[in-house]
Amino acid sequence: MTSMLSFVLENVPNDWEPVSTYNKSFILFDVQDYSTESRKVKAMFNITSLNIKSIRRVQNPFQYGRFKLRQEMLNNYLVETVFHVIDTKDLETALKYTCDYRRYKNGYGLSTVNKHPHFYSDAQRAVSNLSALVIDDKCILVVNKISGETKTQSDYYIQYVVDFK
Repeated sequence: MTSMLSFVLENVPNDWEPVSTYNKSFILFDVQDYSTESRKVKAMFNITSLNIKSIRRVQNPFQYGRFKLRQEMLNNYLVETVFHVIDTKDLETALKYTCDYRRYKNGYGLSTVNKHPHFYSDAQRAVSNLSALVIDDKCILVVNKISGETKTQSDYYIQYVVDFK
């Protein structure tokens, strides 16, 4: 019988790098400039006035596996891309604990509405509150979320971390 992790690793997104062992729950990979993947992410931000410094793909098979199981359980395969702004000092925490804003040290990204992180429906809204003075201290997480109301942390997974100049 195959382990759940083995099954997930056999069914990850096509752009994930092959990894033999995950020493922690996630690995970050730099997305190469001018690649198809880079152009796809940059297109989400093309209406903003900010210059992208780097794009990193998040590979977290545990979070991704929970997301796929949740989709199966809900029989909902509609996915939307949303954006979550965090302080760069909270990046490790956000990636490790699936955007659990209660664990953030700097408090950015808090939701005043419910118990889930604040997700913006487009990149323009995500960056509209950021001034040039604080952009170096923030990054935006590009998140895939099951369409509809967010009920658990399994309803989304982090795809990319975008840093700005």
